[in-house]
Amino acid sequence: MVRTRRAFLEAIPHAFAALLFARPALAQSPPPASDFVGQVAVANMFGVETATLALQKSSSPAIKDYAHRLAEDHAKAASGLRRIIARRSDIALPDRPDSRHLEMLRDLAALQGAEFDKAYADTQRNAHQELAKLLATYAQSGSDPELKAFAAETLPLFQTLDRKAQELAPPP
Repeated sequence: MVRTRRAFLEAIPHAFAALLFARPALAQSPPPASDFVGQVAVANMFGVETATLALQKSSSPAIKDYAHRLAEDHAKAASGLRRIIARRSDIALPDRPDSRHLEMLRDLAALQGAEFDKAYADTQRNAHQELAKLLATYAQSGSDPELKAFAAETLPLFQTLDRKAQELAPPP
């Protein structure tokens, strides 16, 4: 069956959320430390890459402003996570997004104009809502004290990005 462009655009943010945070929807317990690190690292990489795309492709001042903030905040969080992991030998950071996230980046990169802006905004809304939930869960009951502190420290940053993503107006 041939997928319509609209169905494709509507599927991007949901696919992102499902792939990035592949765990049961009702699970209230935090993931193991290594999974938490991997999920946050991939979210940071994906956030920076999608921000770069938005800065290149969008003509919306609101999206460009959001993308600037997004790139800075994800880079800051990635740097903090790298500092923690650099002192440890029990957890490794992924060096790039997995193939599924690379595919989502290619899908976003293939869009133009208002279609890109809508898909980008939808993706950011879902991604940051899920990332804020992951950080809140880990900050509350994660198993690794250093990563719990990181989650608690970065949670407000991503709650702000989540709130700003929710405010992004859909294109006319």
